[in-house]
Amino acid sequence: MTVRTNYFRVLVQERRWTYEALCIQWKRARAELAEKDGDPRLTGVDLPRRTFDRWMKGELSERGPRPDSARVLEHLFGMTTAVLFGPPPGRTTAQQPTAAPAPVLPGGGWERPGDILLQAQELTVSNTDPALLSLASESIESIVQRYEDQGPQQLAGEARLLRRMVRTLLLGRQSSGQRQQLFGLAARSSGLLAYMAVNAGHADVAEAYCVEAEAFAGQVGDVGAKMWVLGTRALNLYYVGEYAASDAAAAQGIALSPQSPQAIRLWVNGRARALARQGDARGTVRAIGQALDLSDQQQHLPGGVTSCISFEAYSPARTLANAVTAHLSTGDVSKVLEYAGQIEDLVEQSPSQWTRTLVSLDVATALLRQGRPDLEQALSLGAQALHTSGSAPIHSVWQRATELLQHTGKWQAEPAVRDYASELAALNYQPAVQAQPDPRP
Repeated sequence: MTVRTNYFRVLVQERRWTYEALCIQWKRARAELAEKDGDPRLTGVDLPRRTFDRWMKGELSERGPRPDSARVLEHLFGMTTAVLFGPPPGRTTAQQPTAAPAPVLPGGGWERPGDILLQAQELTVSNTDPALLSLASESIESIVQRYEDQGPQQLAGEARLLRRMVRTLLLGRQSSGQRQQLFGLAARSSGLLAYMAVNAGHADVAEAYCVEAEAFAGQVGDVGAKMWVLGTRALNLYYVGEYAASDAAAAQGIALSPQSPQAIRLWVNGRARALARQGDARGTVRAIGQALDLSDQQQHLPGGVTSCISFEAYSPARTLANAVTAHLSTGDVSKVLEYAGQIEDLVEQSPSQWTRTLVSLDVATALLRQGRPDLEQALSLGAQALHTSGSAPIHSVWQRATELLQHTGKWQAEPAVRDYASELAALNYQPAVQAQPDPRP
């Protein structure tokens, strides 16, 4: 079949966009357009692979793309579909003169100059436009920023597209500098999926992505990325109850660079929480102290409550939120309430429904475990937290909400307990993202 070249095809090829790269841009464009035009339907307009292939081949009906797809296209490229699917603007292509075969020099065995240059070009040409590297980096940051609002159920597909695009590029040739960047991006795109799988309750999938991300980070000596991946592995092991292994993974990460800002997360989210679950109260206090000391030593830490999936260092408030959870596991209720009080305003101002939910559940459990339990206040706070968590809670929300109910054993006959149990049952927790293998590029 003859491919009819159109301007759309030329633009996609000039930008070296794969199907996955275009899909990432497409999702951004449709979200922007939906907000700009006040038309939320547009957020559901997808770009199937078959449609992309037809457009690249110039196989369009006389009516062109469907109306909503046309609107997204025109917003994305800034031109009408008539122009996009019309002939490319006239341009001249410089023709390279064809050199006559070079005579073989006496003695023979010499290659032709043209062949030498062609071979050099084959080894130095790159399949990676700098714009694609920028796109991948911006996409990672965009997913991080939206994660605690949209969650794995909405963003896992986008993260898989990103991972596939980076893998496709790595199968080609790049300069050494570009390849270094690509492996770093590959580590982070796989890391995002690992963290999402943890939140969705898919421990085996999370570990597979951790292995991949760690391998990519190791290829280019990206210590920061490797520490972040080990922190995610520690979190995954924590949620399946492998507390000693969780502690070991976090300790392995700290050993790579003890003074790195990434070590804050490993101390407080990794070691402190795992040690607390093992009943090591002294070890927990030491680990929290290490995290707080290291945090104090940093000159530039983010403010507020950083996103749980961020590749940045933990903000002081995020560190204290994790210390709250660790102290709760050791039964140090006074520290739970003290630290929770210190970050109360920041937590309330946080756009993250998960952060508000998790801290509230920790405080609610502490109110039940204090010397004079306050059942009514604890379960009222717990019920509010469940409402805050939304219709698709992550695994950690469900786990902590369940643990709160388990602490109400001696009050089972109380109406407040029955009401909270009903709220929890209505949550109907399901893994937010079904485990599925990624198609190979």
